[in-house]
Amino acid sequence: MNEHPYEFSLVKKEFRYEFLSVSPLKEVQKVVLLTQTQYSSIYNLALLDTLENGTLSDISVTDNDDLKTVLATVIKIINSFLNENPKSFIIFKGSDKRRHRLYRIIISRELAEIEKSFKVLAIKNNEIISFSSENEMDFYLIGKDENN
Repeated sequence: MNEHPYEFSLVKKEFRYEFLSVSPLKEVQKVVLLTQTQYSSIYNLALLDTLENGTLSDISVTDNDDLKTVLATVIKIINSFLNENPKSFIIFKGSDKRRHRLYRIIISRELAEIEKSFKVLAIKNNEIISFSSENEMDFYLIGKDENN
């Protein structure tokens, strides 16, 4: 072809991480999807199950008795992503009230350890504020701590 092509660029807008949740009863394919938001340095995190028909769900209940291992894996994925993209932030919330509250409890309990590597913020009423374990937040925001 003799036509001059347009210039183009590759923009990574989505990062997909996969792992297996394993119990004596079943294995469930988990997906952590990080999708770029309208802000180029902020990525939305979704923790998903791959259903039998191949679709992804953020509301299914795995019941594999491995919540701590799954969350440790998600934290390792967040760390890996932020090491590769140190100026980025990850935003997330629970897909329902129960999960959202669970995330707040886990962040609160592990905050001292998390803050060794990450900056933990929150969004409430469209304002970025410091994370507080006492208050309901609309979203959680995590980034690499520039001092570490």
